[in-house]
Amino acid sequence: MGRPPGFDRAKVMQAVERQFRRAGYVGTSVDDIARAGGLGRGSLYAAFGDKSKLYLQTLSEYCDRTEAAWAAVLEGPDETALVRLHAYLVKSARFVHDDPDGLGCMVTGFVVEGADHDPQAGARVRQALGRIEGSLTECVRAAQRHGDLDPEADASEIGQLLMAVNRGMEVMAKAGLDVASLERLADHAFAGLPLTVRARQLPRPVVSDPF
Repeated sequence: MGRPPGFDRAKVMQAVERQFRRAGYVGTSVDDIARAGGLGRGSLYAAFGDKSKLYLQTLSEYCDRTEAAWAAVLEGPDETALVRLHAYLVKSARFVHDDPDGLGCMVTGFVVEGADHDPQAGARVRQALGRIEGSLTECVRAAQRHGDLDPEADASEIGQLLMAVNRGMEVMAKAGLDVASLERLADHAFAGLPLTVRARQLPRPVVSDPF
């Protein structure tokens, strides 16, 4: 099968990304990629290069979107920082279930798969995790400045804890835990933060929009 008329690079990349997210790097063959993208092998190589190059391209673009999406959730004024941290946890609980195919994060998939096929891919994943952790840490500091979290708590450690909860809930969702149970876990994780007395008296934020 050759390159189809009206070749749409963005749609092909989206389809191939979902294939990698579904089966991982090792579990995805060149034929799988060609079928997902609706391209013949020759057109695929001409447009994107080999499997490793295509994986790196899709991973990089996925990381760009994910970093921006989490930054949009976490960035904002100090007075709403605690609400944004709660939103991060709730959206983490819903992430897999909100996807029509129940796919998880491509970054998590890379780490769990442990396929050391490209040092550049590993570096991009570490960069993405570092940037998301940075957004979380700054949001924690904003909540501390506003008097909602203990100012003596280590903001970086709280950010790392929230990232660990995020990844753990993704794994549990893919293992079959329902979204209602995951949202309860998100609420427990939120309640376990070093909230100040004033913050504990506030009504629990409500998150309605999907990630």
